[in-house]
Amino acid sequence: MPEVAHGNAGGEVRMTSAKNIRTTDVADDLRSQIGSGVRGATTLIRAANGVGIGPAFPAINISAGGSDRDRKNAKKAAKLVRQAQKALDGRSARGAEKLFDEAIALLDNPPSQLWCYRLVAASKAANYEYVVNNYQRIRALVASEAEIAVVDRSWIDCLISAGFLHEALRELETLSVRSASSWETMATTLGVIHARLGNLGKAIAIQKEILAKEPSDVLARWNLSIHQLEAGELPEAFDNYEARWNWADFPSERRTFDIPRWSGESLDGKRILVWREQGVGDEIRFAGVLPDLIATGASITFESAAKLAPLFVKSFPDVEVRPEQPREKRRRDDYQGFDFEVPIGSLARHFRPSVAEMQAKCSPWLKRDAEIEAQVRSDIGAAPHQPVIGLCWRSSNQNLHRNQHYVKGEYLSPLKMLGAAKFICLQYDECSEEVGLMRELGLPLYDFPAIDQMNDLVSAAYLAGACDMVISAGTATAELSAGLGIPTVLFGLKHSQTQLGTDGVPWHPATRFLSLNPDEPIGVARSILFEWREISAWAEQACVSGRQVDWRLSFPGAA
Repeated sequence: MPEVAHGNAGGEVRMTSAKNIRTTDVADDLRSQIGSGVRGATTLIRAANGVGIGPAFPAINISAGGSDRDRKNAKKAAKLVRQAQKALDGRSARGAEKLFDEAIALLDNPPSQLWCYRLVAASKAANYEYVVNNYQRIRALVASEAEIAVVDRSWIDCLISAGFLHEALRELETLSVRSASSWETMATTLGVIHARLGNLGKAIAIQKEILAKEPSDVLARWNLSIHQLEAGELPEAFDNYEARWNWADFPSERRTFDIPRWSGESLDGKRILVWREQGVGDEIRFAGVLPDLIATGASITFESAAKLAPLFVKSFPDVEVRPEQPREKRRRDDYQGFDFEVPIGSLARHFRPSVAEMQAKCSPWLKRDAEIEAQVRSDIGAAPHQPVIGLCWRSSNQNLHRNQHYVKGEYLSPLKMLGAAKFICLQYDECSEEVGLMRELGLPLYDFPAIDQMNDLVSAAYLAGACDMVISAGTATAELSAGLGIPTVLFGLKHSQTQLGTDGVPWHPATRFLSLNPDEPIGVARSILFEWREISAWAEQACVSGRQVDWRLSFPGAA
């Protein structure tokens, strides 16, 4: 995300566009922004590209030196490296970082491939500070073209994540001239950069060209699916999205069953297991397709995230909802008698294969409780017709890449100009300092610190349901409010994959998308204020709560 730090009187970090940054300053800019023979070349490149590298690898080549101490340390280091490699295979990059560091600390002269793996682990863990501080040094240590390609890949990934897209393009062009073989391993990254720049047609063409030469390139197919989702090219995007289970860096567990995967067969009289994947927000969004599955007449068991199970039990009485158990607690008997199984992220592929069908079928899917919502409104002193607005500004999972999609809470404080509207904090993690600052800046923000909105999703739904509108970054809060049918203003970077090539969010029944410019985070509040009459009129039409809200009370200047 296109950013360089500039301090201001408020102590906030302000970002400027990558196009204004000199290439020679990129490393220093990134530092100011984010803080101060192991395996063969083939497996090393596969690890850098997020391709499964498997348990087999060549013998470790760590020099033991002459003393008993050196030999003992080399043996310990070799064991740590094997553990770190296993952690990388298991998508535990932070654990791999620690293990590689322990191994390196034991050796007087760590081999260059070990340093390469250390950099790869940092890149995968989004530890961009390590990449920035060590890229040049590690690059000077390596000798082979394969190792150079891996080191450069980590640096280019860092540039992309930090928003230095044009600099990343230049690095890729240099690589393509220097080494055709290394370029082939990174060609898919070019498509990612063009997609980030908004050139979706070019990005899609690049990935398809790669796949025409090598249809088994999992990373290119995965990237193609994301570009196609961003462009709304359904159903092909959904078909390619199935490649997620073959991509080593996909964060969800690869579950296997002695049950056939459902591929669209008739489900009348059949029993099907639906199982969760990805994050809480993704799971909530994908659950919006469950009503389509229910309509088939199938007997459905849904294994959800444990903290979502109570919410889904209330919302889907026709479904057997049970919390997913840890792997070691799963019993074979729990999976007997099913005709089919399917991950929940694959349902839309069968039931909503076009943007038009997605929009036509989408309706609120989470159950509300009008009585409890009314009590929440009473608790904050909201009059019967007074607008109540929920706010969420970031995820609890933050890093250099993800933070581009969010704003600091203080940047929403100008919404205090919205007349007599009341505001509820829907930020679901520890945010007391942020709430305090927003209040100091004049925003009358109510919070409920006794409610654990991170884990008590039923109570979080009550708080959101008490709102007449929710303004949120792309978090689980936005998915929750959308599932409840609350008019939701969702802000984020343009070309989100949930937009499916539209100006809105077809997955949701009532969501407006507001483009966020990371260089100007105050622009979210400004755009809302400038467009408020239109936004409030839309919210009035989209409302399904049955409450009569006088949005004129929220007009700037209204008492």
